[in-house]
Amino acid sequence: MMTLDETPVMTAANKNKIGQMSVAMKDILKEATRRGFYGTATIEISVSDGSIQWIKRRVERVVK
Repeated sequence: MMTLDETPVMTAANKNKIGQMSVAMKDILKEATRRGFYGTATIEISVSDGSIQWIKRRVERVVK
């Protein structure tokens, strides 16, 4: 299994985006793992030629 530090194209820009992705993941997990949360949480990453272009985070809550 590859870790984030072992990605093949580790440019300064990718390091920055990976840092942003880690923060987004922590935020999403903090929100989604609370009692009473029903729904989905996703992180979408756009990559072009090995470079991370953008990160999209989405939390969708189901109202029960």
